Amino acid sequence: MRRGLFLIGLSLSALAALSACDSKPLYVDGGYVRLNANPSAPSAAYFTIHGGDKPVVLRDVTSESAVRLELHESKTQNGMASMAKIDTVDVPAGEKVTFTPGGKHIMLWQINPETVAAGKMTFTFIFSNGDRILADAVIQRPDGSAPDHAAGASAAADEHAGH
Repeated sequence: MRRGLFLIGLSLSALAALSACDSKPLYVDGGYVRLNANPSAPSAAYFTIHGGDKPVVLRDVTSESAVRLELHESKTQNGMASMAKIDTVDVPAGEKVTFTPGGKHIMLWQINPETVAAGKMTFTFIFSNGDRILADAVIQRPDGSAPDHAAGASAAADEHAGH
């Protein structure tokens, strides 16, 4: 009898360990920053947040490469397009939340020129469960291509690496 209870307990422990392996992590990917054609106007950043096992709330996004960041959402209502600042974004368990042109996005004011030259920007996403997730975004010109500075910086780095 004891052996049977032991085997049942062992089986339940193994099952619990296997189910823990199936857990889905909360993560952020697919980031890019689209520069504004007017350098004195704000640019925008876009990402995809992949929800984990439990629902969370995106409370803030920060970066040391811009003077100011705000979460925004564009909407069309009664044929009128508008954009408004939002304070938080719900991330349901196991679902994707996309930040795309015409939808949710991050507004960026005064991006550091050295960051633009490097061709990428790092963001910290701060969630209600305490997670702070770092995610990189490639920098694009208004037409979606890489900035000239970034291409030049990358080519110079490649040339230097060969010596």
